[in-house]
Amino acid sequence: MSGYAKFYFRPAEGEQIKTAVHIEPDCRSALCGVVLDMNERPVRDALVLLLKASEDGADDIILAYCFTAEDGSFVFGPLQGNALYLVRIFKSSVRLRELEIKLE
Repeated sequence: MSGYAKFYFRPAEGEQIKTAVHIEPDCRSALCGVVLDMNERPVRDALVLLLKASEDGADDIILAYCFTAEDGSFVFGPLQGNALYLVRIFKSSVRLRELEIKLE
């Protein structure tokens, strides 16, 4: 089981706060990544494609796409467990990196 919680608060002068945080189990998978150039600098506005990969590589299907944020970050999810995915990353029509992912 994994879980995560986060919240902000700003108490008023003299206010007493009581809280309880309950974390629910989360079985979803996700891919959170960062695209970096050869000098380890973030790459903004790179096109990131998430494909459902076929075992023979013949019929990969595009499931989602996004452009990287200013810090080079991207995220896809939720993902299906035990499925084979392929990530393709493009910037200025040049493929920077290709990553094959197998979730188990």
